[in-house]
Amino acid sequence: MNDMLAGCGINCAECPAYIAKQNDDDALRLTTLEKWNSPEYPLTRDDINCDGCKIDGVHFKFCSECAIRNCVSDKGVETCAHCDQYMCDILKNWLSQAGDGPRETLERIRAAL
Repeated sequence: MNDMLAGCGINCAECPAYIAKQNDDDALRLTTLEKWNSPEYPLTRDDINCDGCKIDGVHFKFCSECAIRNCVSDKGVETCAHCDQYMCDILKNWLSQAGDGPRETLERIRAAL
């Protein structure tokens, strides 16, 4: 199992919240806060911290509440690509916002199964 690959296909090791926490990098936290903060989803500097989705520890504010993260954990699958309900509505909605990277990762995993 790849502990740095989130169920949704994001590589946690490449996430600014993960990198900032691991390196205790306040400059990266503030830069990321400027990019990610919005009135609909307000964040603070302290929210930009994460140990990775599959690790017991600190999780980025929205990852701790993530429906995909919870679903993957409840079903005991490594990623959404491993799920028999692959491309459910929850995943489709997330991927419509996530860009191409997570979708390509999940499709590559799915094809190899």
